[in-house]
Formats: sequence, structure tokens, C-alpha cells
Amino acid sequence: MAATTVAALFATAAATSASGATTVGATGSGGASASPQRVGSAPRIPAGAVKTGGAAGSTTVQLSVGLEPRDPQALKSFIAATSTKGNPQYHHYLAKGQFAATFGPTQATIAAVTASLKAQGLNPGTVSADGLSIPMTTTLAAAAHAFGTSFSSYKLKDGTTGYANSAAPQIAGNVAGYVSGVTGLESLTHRQSMHTGLRTTGAKAGGSSTATTTRRTAVASGPQICAGATSALSTLTGSPSDGSGYYSAGNLANTYGMEHTATSGSGVTIGVFEMENFSNSDLASYQSCYGTHVSVSRFKTDGGPTEPVYPATNNGIESLLDIEDIASLAPGATIIDYQGTDLDKTTDTTWLHNYQAMVLDDRASVLSISYGGCELYTANAVLNAENYYSMEAAAQGQTILASSGDDGATGCYRAGGTQQFAASVSDPASQPYVTGVGGTSLSGSPATSRSAWSGTGGGTSNVWSLNNSFFNYQTGFTAPGFNSAACQAQTGYTCRQTPDVAADADPNSGYPLAIGGGWGIVGGTSGATPTWASMIAIANTQTACKANGPLGFINFALYSAASPTTYSADYTDITSGTNIAQAGVGYQTGTGYDLPTGLGEPKAATLSNSLCASLPAAAKGAGTFHPVSPTRVLDTRSKNGSPVPFGGITGVQITGNNGIPSTGVTAVVLNVTVTGTTGGGHLTVWGDSTPRPTTSNLNWDRAGQTISNLVTIPVPGDGGVDFFTNSATHVIADVQGYYTNDTSGATFTSQAPTRILDTRSALGTPNKGPVNYNTISLKVDGANGVPSNATAVVMNLTAAFTASNAGYLEAYPEGTTAPTVSNVNWSSTGALLSGLAIVPVGADGNVSIKVNGKSDVVGDVFGYFTADTSGAKFTAAGPARILDTRSSGALAGGHTLALQVTGANGIPSGIKSVVLNITVTGTTSAGFLEAWADGTTRPAAASNVNWVTGQTIPNQVIVPVGADGKVDLYVNSNTQVIADVFGYFN
Repeated sequence: MAATTVAALFATAAATSASGATTVGATGSGGASASPQRVGSAPRIPAGAVKTGGAAGSTTVQLSVGLEPRDPQALKSFIAATSTKGNPQYHHYLAKGQFAATFGPTQATIAAVTASLKAQGLNPGTVSADGLSIPMTTTLAAAAHAFGTSFSSYKLKDGTTGYANSAAPQIAGNVAGYVSGVTGLESLTHRQSMHTGLRTTGAKAGGSSTATTTRRTAVASGPQICAGATSALSTLTGSPSDGSGYYSAGNLANTYGMEHTATSGSGVTIGVFEMENFSNSDLASYQSCYGTHVSVSRFKTDGGPTEPVYPATNNGIESLLDIEDIASLAPGATIIDYQGTDLDKTTDTTWLHNYQAMVLDDRASVLSISYGGCELYTANAVLNAENYYSMEAAAQGQTILASSGDDGATGCYRAGGTQQFAASVSDPASQPYVTGVGGTSLSGSPATSRSAWSGTGGGTSNVWSLNNSFFNYQTGFTAPGFNSAACQAQTGYTCRQTPDVAADADPNSGYPLAIGGGWGIVGGTSGATPTWASMIAIANTQTACKANGPLGFINFALYSAASPTTYSADYTDITSGTNIAQAGVGYQTGTGYDLPTGLGEPKAATLSNSLCASLPAAAKGAGTFHPVSPTRVLDTRSKNGSPVPFGGITGVQITGNNGIPSTGVTAVVLNVTVTGTTGGGHLTVWGDSTPRPTTSNLNWDRAGQTISNLVTIPVPGDGGVDFFTNSATHVIADVQGYYTNDTSGATFTSQAPTRILDTRSALGTPNKGPVNYNTISLKVDGANGVPSNATAVVMNLTAAFTASNAGYLEAYPEGTTAPTVSNVNWSSTGALLSGLAIVPVGADGNVSIKVNGKSDVVGDVFGYFTADTSGAKFTAAGPARILDTRSSGALAGGHTLALQVTGANGIPSGIKSVVLNITVTGTTSAGFLEAWADGTTRPAAASNVNWVTGQTIPNQVIVPVGADGKVDLYVNSNTQVIADVFGYFN
């Protein structure tokens, strides 16, 4: 007789494939139609701009046609793999020059786009080395004809003039899908450097040839500011001193716990993005004062800057701030100054040329950008190009950091226009593959008081969103004042929040600067950004980073380090201040992540370790099992009285508690329950300080449910596990046992699934019928293949057709006290709910199953543990999705699917059994699923997942694997099937 249906739960929303941020422009391949298509949009014209007529057609313009990567999803997946600790691809970046051949558009695509441009009368240049852009020089008249638009000239509010296209560029339909945008069609975009509040002495800089200064020598404690500089700075208004008015490199390093020696950052190259030149003599004075000898070279794009520097103009302030800050914080590093055209002459095209040059050059592992512009006014073509260049950098192992802005939450303030006082963010800090750096105010030596600087940029992107996959690195970090529900309703995803992190930026606690032959103090997120760049560069020199490669794209690692069990060790939380700078628009700081300061300021020593460390070997090694008397380790009903909110994360320390050792634990077995659900949702459990997987463990489809599922999770070095839910609910976790990477525990023997308990037919019990608030005594050893020396049995327990409104099953070794925890929970009559349980066997060979409610109970045995070396050891793998029929069609009732297990997610051949979370969804009638080893007989009377019509159900299974590395999945009614792997026994 076929097994009776038995239920568990899953939410389809959890089963999304990995993807990064959505792009702004069109993606995909070209089509057969040659009908022209508009790509992107017309530029925004700033308020107050006056149209002065048509632009002169003879005007020479430099354009760039951006191209889509050949497979953006494959590129995102590659970045995910190289950024995921424990992934075999972790930090296996592309070598220099490999991007074009691996992810760039094909030669056929490039040829087709080039031919189309020529057909429109243009003269395209040679495609860039990465294949992502085609440059060309033309006239506005030729551009108007080629792209189907007109041009007008404008006089802006500040008196400057420019031109702009009236419509988005028109591209031939057969190649439009290959084009991400066209830049250079307008010259109205304003960008700015993110420094502010410069105060200067006018006195000669310490370390110059004046007799009053003393040259320093960098010592083991790190470069220290010279007496001549501190004396000169003390003459400024307010008589500022180190820690009260400014922060020298030594004080700042001490404040942030940064390594600070004469060789810090040795061997690392840092690139700084600049749109200006700088004074060689001022930099020499600064290095003389600090006793440093950092090599600084120039890399010029589009001919580089030509205008004079400070004090003749305001050019050079930004460059000196960036370079001098790095030179004194990471004096062992090498600096490349990527110099584009002067800022007042910069166009979208020249801006992108400099951005792309840093990435194509690929000599700097850390890139610092202290410039930006209003995201709302930035053309789609520019945003898309920056996005792809940033992804290219991530694929090559480069870290990009960018200033979040100096105008508070109103990032368009200096750009003017209709959005001048709107809540807006700065580009490129809001780019998904860039780390945005905000600003704080400090006082004390080292800092004893910290708050948000009111000028720090921060808010929610109006362009970029992060989906529910790996690259939603901000899951669980919803900032105060951020309406995540409204944002998700608008975009379908989670909007990108910025900044990610922060450091000193207030000009009243700013950076000493050798400038104009004297000394000054300057602030802005322009200072915070190279400070973070220095810290990342120094981290790249640490042993773990040297072993695993440079940090590369760091955002996921940054947010993983801010998990509940590690946050206070890695960050200083900024909980006071706002970023309200204009018109009362801005955000309040708060506990944890907030929009003025992101995750907060670094505790560099511990944060660097967290960023550099790979998964410990113990977390991946084979292990033996230690059953424990079920113990509750998490219950949010008593922890704080409030459910875990939408998108929330909570954590619990596993090792060192409840009899679990503090070291050597490789994985933990938990029974996890949600109760008081407020709507459909899913829950994911994973190792703390590791990437949140795209899988799920527990799923529910409506409000008011109470459900549970067994979870086997790798335990990382910090010994914690985290719980994420996408719907508000209470979460309960009961530990059932743990694995250690030694022979001190039990080994596992799998067996063909066998039913040993069914109260509906009096199997395994003296009486037939539902159990009503009573305890079942079930004999397990010596029968059904379970030996008398079994220490624990693996059972699938089912509450079948519950007869009480609520209740639960709890299994425990007979002869011991009921532990008041649960294995299977229900919250309605007529429910069919099941859950895998690893139950210690009592001294008499029995297990007790207490029924807290009224229900029939079914039990199927899948294997057992013995306290010897005869069985198999467990190795954690994943979690990772290895099956999802929703992409290929439902599995038809009465059919069997052979699922290849070995070879997926690094699972080797020859394993004995596999741990899977199997889910059914899209069910159209009642049914059940059975799993067994391919090449063996289908079980006569056992089941793994069971459902009634319309349910979405998961359940963990431990199933033998056939000699061919496959397991068979049979369903008796039509359903979609999803399988996530969590480990294997061998």
C-alpha cells in the first residue's frame, strides 16, 4: 500500500537563482528586427537652465558606445563564487586581460555593433581591451543623424553653458540589445570632489626647507606628524590640536585599531581616482614631515589635467587629501594616481574613461574614488557602464570604495535642479559592486566621542536594487527611516542602501594637509574613503589574505562580519547624529546599520581578520555525531518578546553552550520552529560570518501557522549560526546534536527506508487509532535492521490528520525526562506534518514519542548511529540548490526522477548517503514523495515529503546514494520539486 500523505512547508520566494543588482538599461542579445530602438533615456535638464537655441552642429564631441557583457548572469555568478568563503572558486579571480575573452561581448557582437555605427555615418574606434566600450569622435550634427535626436544649447544657473540631446539615442534594432548606452551626448552633468571646509595657515609646511621644522623618521609605531606641522596647525582659529580639531595619521590609526608601522601595506598598490593634478612639492613636504617615502605615479587618461593647482585654483586639494592620507596610514603601499581631465571640463565620456582605466590597468588591488554626482541626474548609460566596470573589477579581485557625498541626504544639492532638496544618493557610491563610505565626527585622542557627520551622504538608491539572492548582502540590515516594504513593492526587490561603512569626515575633526606651501585641515567623505582604502590594503598584506588572495569585492564580507555574534567585535556602532544638512531632509542614526554611517566605523584589527579568514578547515572536514538531550537554544518569544521582523536576522552561539564544546564542532543539528507567522514566508539558517545561502530550511504559506523542520548547518570558526526570515515570525531552535572533526562521536549507517510505526494500523503500538495526549513507547533496536548497539536512530516522524487544533510531537530516549522541546508542530486540525528527527536510543533500546495533542503518528527509519568507526562520517557541503524543476516543468505524478548528487557542489563520488532538504511546491492534489538510492528497489511503505492540495512543503531527508551517484525521487501526483544539499556521509 502506498504511503499516506504527510506534510512539511516551503515558500517559493526562497527558491530564487543567484543574481546581482538589476541593470538600468536593456540587456540581452540582438534581435532579427532592424527597426530602431531607443536605448536609455534623455538627460534631465537642471532647473534654472535656459535653452539658448540649437547646439552648433560643428561641435566636436567624444562619444562612447557601451556594450553589454555576453552573459551578465554568468558574470554575476562568477563574482558570487569568488566572493563566497568555502566556495571552490573563492578568490580565484580572473588574471589581467582575461575579462574580454571570458565575459566580454563576442567578436561577432562587436563586429555587428561597429558595422551598424558605420552604416549611420560614424567612424567608431577600436573596442576597449575589455570589450565593453567603443570610442569615437564625431560632431553633434553627425551624432544627431546617427542617433535620431536633436541637440540644444543651455546656459546653466551658475553661468556655465552646455548642450544636451532631446531624446534617448536610437540604435538599429538588430544590435540595440547589445548596447548598454551611449555617453557624451550631453555636457550638463555636474560632478564634484567630496572634500569640504579647508582651512589653511599659509605658513610653510613642516618638513620643508624652513629652519623651524624637523624631519621625521618613520618608526615601528608608524609615521607620526612632525612638530612643525602641529605648531603651524595650532595657529588656526580655535587652536586645533591632534584629537581636537584634526586627526593625524597616528591618532586615526589608533582610533580605528589599524596596524600602523613604517611598512604597513607593503606590496599593495592603491589606485586613486582624480580629475585634477596635484602639487609635487606639497606632497614632498607632507612625506618629509611624516618620514615616509611612498611611490606615487601618474596614469593619465584623455591627456590628463592641464589646469594649475592650489592656490592658483581649487584644483589639487582632493588629490593631496587622498594621496597624503594613504601615504601616512599605509606607508608601505604604492600609489597610482589615475588622472582624468580637469573636473570643470569632465564629460560623461571622460569620466568613464578614467573609471575604466583603473580597472583595465589592473595593477591596483584597492581603488579609492572621492568624487561623485547626483544619482538622479546621472544618465542611464553612465550608470550601466560604471556597473559593468565595477563588476569587471570584482571579477579581477579589485576593491572599489567611493565617497557617499558631503551634502547630507540631499545628494543633488550642489547639482541644483528640481531634485536639489530631494532625498537622494551619490553615484558611484550607490553602485551595487562598490563600497560606499560615509562620514563621522570624532573627538578625543584616540576618539572617545563619535557621531554621524551631518554632511555625510546616505539614503536609498532610486536606481539600484538587490534581489533575494546572494547579492542581497544588505538583507537584515534595514536602516531606521527606510521603508523597505514600500521599496520592495515599487521595485520587486530590496533597494540598495548607502553608505556601507564610515570613517572620520567632519572638517572640524578633519585631516591635516600639506598644501600651498603651508598646512591646512580639510574634511569630507573624501577623507573617509582613502582611510578605508588604506585599511583594506593593509588587510591584504595579512597572512590569511596572502594565502587566499586579495579581498576583492568586500560588501558581502562586510555585512557577514556584522552578524549578531560578531558585530561588536568588528565595528563601532554610531548611534548619535543625523545626515540632515539641507531642508530638514535626512536620516537618524540607530543601533546597527543606518543611512548616515552604514555599518559604522572599523575595529580594524578584528575586522581585517574577519574579512581575510576563509572557512576553517574544521568546518569542511568529515565528522562524527554526538547526540544530545534536546535543548532549546533560541526562542524569540522569551528572548525579546518580539518576532523576527521582515528581512530580519537573529543569531545564536552554538559552541561553548549547552554541553557543546567550544572548539572542534563542524556542524550542528537543530530542530527549528516558526510560530505566530504573520503571512507566507521562509526561513534560512546558515553559519555565522559566512555568506547567506540562496536556499531555505523552513517555509510557510499563511498567517497563524506553527511548523518545524530539522536543520543540519555547518558551524564556522566563531561558533554561531544565523536565522533569516522574509516574513515576521517568532523563531525557536532546539539543538539535537552536533558533529566534530574527530572519531570521538558516532558514525552513521543508512538503510532502506522502513516504516516501524503507524498508529492507524497499530504498527509498533498495542493500540490502533489517534494518540490523545499520551506517550508512545517504540522499540527500535534489534528490529528492522537497527542493531542493539545503535546510539541514535534517524526517523521521519509524521503527525497524520491531526485531531486537535494545535499540538506537537517530541521524541527522546526512553527512560529519560521529556525535554519540553518539539520535533513536529501543528496549528490546525486535519494537518499532515512531518519532520526528520535524530533521536538518541534509551538504555532499553526504545525511544519515547510524546504526543502533545491528538493525532495519528507515523515513523519511518532511514538509518542509525553507532559508537564505533564502522559507519560513515559526515561532511558539510553547501547549502546549495541542485534541483529546481520549476525551470523545466513539474514532475508528473507516477514518475521517478533520477537526481545526480555527486559532482554537484563539490560532492565526491563514492559517498554512501546525502543530506537534502527536499521541497514540493505548486501541488495540485494530495500526494507524497519518496527518496531512495538509484539502482535499488523503491521502498514499499515509507515517505519523505507529504502534502495536501495547494501546499508548499519541505522536509530534510538523509537518503542512500546509488553506485552511480544518484538518488531517485518519486511523486504520486503532479508537483514541482526542489532539492538543496547540506552535506553527505562517507
